[in-house]
Amino acid sequence: MNKLFLDIGNSRVKRALVSRGDYEVLPSIDLNEFLKKDCFDCFFKNQKIDSVYIASVTSDDNLEQIKSIIQEQCQLFPIILTSQKSCCGLISGYTDSHQLGDDRWMAMQGAIGFYKEPLIVVSAGTAMTIDAVMDGKHLGGFIVPGLRSLRSSLAMDAAALSLIDEDSLLGDSSSSKEGCLATSTEEAILGGTLYMTVAYINTLITDLNAHMNTAFKVILTGGNAKKLRPLMNVECELIPDLVLQGMINIEESVKKIDS
Repeated sequence: MNKLFLDIGNSRVKRALVSRGDYEVLPSIDLNEFLKKDCFDCFFKNQKIDSVYIASVTSDDNLEQIKSIIQEQCQLFPIILTSQKSCCGLISGYTDSHQLGDDRWMAMQGAIGFYKEPLIVVSAGTAMTIDAVMDGKHLGGFIVPGLRSLRSSLAMDAAALSLIDEDSLLGDSSSSKEGCLATSTEEAILGGTLYMTVAYINTLITDLNAHMNTAFKVILTGGNAKKLRPLMNVECELIPDLVLQGMINIEESVKKIDS
């Protein structure tokens, strides 16, 4: 059986194909491109898909559009994976578990599939989320603007920056533009937002370690994780497909229960 897993974020879609136990991460794709029907036509033309699993933080309209195309192309209804009060050895820290973002829940599920010690999971995407897990319990977390959001807000809201190419601030930037002490406005924004973000994460890790009297293992995921990792004060594990791994763990766990 071929199982397709879709991690639908705010700006990109990550995909994995599981076939007879083999796991293949497919190239991620821009969300707007993914919403085009011809993109689905091209993908499904050479793929026999038996089931589709989705974890999404996109709008309801986008999700409904994706579900409709999948039903048309695959003749099946996709299974939507959502956050739960308790599942697969993890208890949500939210009073209303459905308020917890599905991507955060899946990332934590992926993390506990790899490690059993206390964990801090940092997902550095359009929004950056930080969650702590200890003894099978989600302790809670935070949501703050990601690098793209911070840079975009500066480019849009500061009149003095209007002459700077916004794409250069939002796109992938080289390490030379994100080093210490900038000598241009563009570099100042790139470096400043990077250091501010890393300082926030480092401070939170230090405070949480002291508060809980333990050393949390830190896992990084998301599109900006590689940019953050070199400046972190602690060793971090980088797992780009963490949400997809969590989705697969849940699907396999439910399958075992049903059988």
